[in-house]
Amino acid sequence: MTRAHLARTRPPVSGAIVRRVVGTPAEVAATVALVRDSGRLLSMTRPEQLPDGHRVTVTIRFLNPRPIRVRRSRRGLTAAAIATPVVGIVAVAGYLTVQLIRAALTVLPLIAGGVLVLAVIAVLLRRSSGRCCPGLHCPGCHH
Repeated sequence: MTRAHLARTRPPVSGAIVRRVVGTPAEVAATVALVRDSGRLLSMTRPEQLPDGHRVTVTIRFLNPRPIRVRRSRRGLTAAAIATPVVGIVAVAGYLTVQLIRAALTVLPLIAGGVLVLAVIAVLLRRSSGRCCPGLHCPGCHH
């Protein structure tokens, strides 16, 4: 059995690569042997002598080696997926806090004035509950 005969016994595969190998007979034989020994050789043509007399050419068809799947860590992507909403929530909470403080500072004089008026009214009503009337007339003192 020849190499070409062994290669033709395999079924055709759609993911095949076709390459032309040019070099000295030893180089071409080593290249073909490497592909054949790896189990990927599908077919090859007969070696042809090039006009310079020192080199030969062969066209080989072989399977594309499957790339090794490397499992990449997704820690950065996971961290970004978690950090982005957290940063957004913190930013919105900070913005709303600042707006609340500004609104409270804007209304603070009005609130302080209302508390002061209520305090004065409470003091005046407390004093008038006794027997003497300090100036605010009550219905029981007849002033």
